[in-house]
Amino acid sequence: KKQAPVGYENFDELTITRQVVVGGRNRYLINGSNANNNRVSDLFRTVQLNINNPHFLIMQGRITKVLNMKPQEILSMIEEAAGTSLYESKKQSALKTIDKKDTKLTDINKILDEELSPTLEKLRQRGRPI
Repeated sequence: KKQAPVGYENFDELTITRQVVVGGRNRYLINGSNANNNRVSDLFRTVQLNINNPHFLIMQGRITKVLNMKPQEILSMIEEAAGTSLYESKKQSALKTIDKKDTKLTDINKILDEELSPTLEKLRQRGRPI
C-alpha cells in the first residue's frame, strides 16, 4: 500500500475494466466505478506503465536497441521511468485549454471593440443616460 497510486492507497487490489459499447465507444471502470480514459491513463502513468510508449519495458536481448536509440527517444524512456510523463501530458492539456480560452477572450474583446463600444459612444454623445 505504500507504493499504491495516489488516490488508491486504501485498496488492496485495483481492477481496470474496458467495455466496448455499441457504436464502438469504450467505457472504463476502475474497481467497478465509471472512469474516463484520461483517469485510466493517469493511473497507468503513476505506476510508470504507459502502454502507449513502446519502450517502457526493456526485454532481454533488446539492450542493443536501447543503445542505438536517438537522444530524444532515450530522454522519453527516462522520463517515463521517472514518472514525469504524467505531468508533461497534463501540462500539454492545460496549455491547450489556456490557448482555447485566450482565443475566446480575444474574440470577445474584438466584439466589444468593434460592435459595442461604438454604440455606447454614440449613446453618450446623444446625452442619454445609460
